[in-house]
Amino acid sequence: MNVELETILQKLKKINDKIEKVSKQWGILKHEYRSNKDPQIRKEIKEKWDDLQKEMEDLEKERRRITEQKNEIEFKSKWKGWK
Repeated sequence: MNVELETILQKLKKINDKIEKVSKQWGILKHEYRSNKDPQIRKEIKEKWDDLQKEMEDLEKERRRITEQKNEIEFKSKWKGWK
């Protein structure tokens, strides 16, 4: 396997792990938000939720970028095989 492709796949795995971690944190915050009636605490939870939302968007952009790189490398290697 191409060394560059292996590096890209490792980066992709790390990003996917981070996305999974953020998703779990979302679940916890969702439960805390629903179980709490205090408006101040709900506001704090909402702020954390918004921060996680921004982090998730950034991670998804990074994952798309890495996936595009991976696809480009795979395409080039297949194209060289056809020649």
